[in-house]
Amino acid sequence: MNRYAALAAVALPTLVYGMFRFSIGILIPKIESQYSINDSVMGLIVSISVGVVGIGVFVSSYVAERYGERKTILLGLTLFTVPLVGMSFNASLVTFSLLLMLSSLGSGLFIPAVYGAVSLLLPKRRGVGAGFVSSAYNLGGLVGPALIGYLLLYYFWGTSFLVIALAGAISIAVLLIAFRGEMGGKDEGIRGQVGLVLHNRRVIVLALAALLADGGFVTYLSWTPEFLLRTFDVSGNFTAVVDLLFGVGIGLGGIGVFVAGFLLDKVGGKRSAVFGGGIATLATAGLYLSRSLFASVLLMLVGSFFLNWFWTLVTVMSQLKVGANQRSAATSLVQAAGFIGACAGPGLAGLLGGASAVPLILTVVLPYVAYVAVIAFLYAD
Repeated sequence: MNRYAALAAVALPTLVYGMFRFSIGILIPKIESQYSINDSVMGLIVSISVGVVGIGVFVSSYVAERYGERKTILLGLTLFTVPLVGMSFNASLVTFSLLLMLSSLGSGLFIPAVYGAVSLLLPKRRGVGAGFVSSAYNLGGLVGPALIGYLLLYYFWGTSFLVIALAGAISIAVLLIAFRGEMGGKDEGIRGQVGLVLHNRRVIVLALAALLADGGFVTYLSWTPEFLLRTFDVSGNFTAVVDLLFGVGIGLGGIGVFVAGFLLDKVGGKRSAVFGGGIATLATAGLYLSRSLFASVLLMLVGSFFLNWFWTLVTVMSQLKVGANQRSAATSLVQAAGFIGACAGPGLAGLLGGASAVPLILTVVLPYVAYVAVIAFLYAD
């Protein structure tokens, strides 16, 4: 099989997940209106769902050890896709929430497995490979918000989940075709050794960095679109324009994470992380403090280019600090820590006031400041 065709097939699940994750901020106002809930309750639901993703990420290494990365990707993608169909109907809040949690568990299973598979496909260019996969995630962020923003103008919000489920089904079909007859077992997996990885100081530092940065990043995704709409009193069809520009920013981030992977291979992870994190910090601070819609949107576009560099960088950096038989465990540990932060961030922002400047400075900007400090002072390449 062509290695690059396989790489494209493996990257598809992250694209679909990106469509879902980056669209949540756009869907939040509609879901709140449908179920008559406030920012605090919605933030709690989003946070719990992200926490469930973290559980899936942690379990992923054990599943990959037994069945291999590719089967783990298929299992997780199926578990992610099927509940979205149920969420597309006008279900009760309890049913909607339970289906969201089940879908989140599935996404957690396949996310680290995708990065594990990429490290096998491109063992000498891990930074570029991980950057390519992360770029697919951001491409989903470009397609998702733009598409969902348009659908919300004319259709019930549940239709959005049906469209994402269709994309998931297509990804499953592509994976089955691409790896037909090559979905073998343990020889594809990398045996996880979580106990040993927990004693690796550099991996623990990277896990802390991921916890801080992903907490800020998912909070940014969850509340920034609503922040722009509320703060600058955007209404009518122009809301779709704001949603589109948010998606464009995420698309730029897709280029950014590829650049991050390239820089990691060239100048090292520490320098790349400090540089990208520093720019992201300044841009988000300006975004939330600006009094101009134009300036805030411009800073959103700049910041989005750098905001999720951390995911590619800490993932590959953790793989480089362990032996081959510990890569799956290191990937799962670091990414699970990221989702723990992502679990706390949106809910904390909701409790502090939701889509307004002060809560978002506390839950987006400050975590990025701490992330940069951890990498700069505690991590050594």
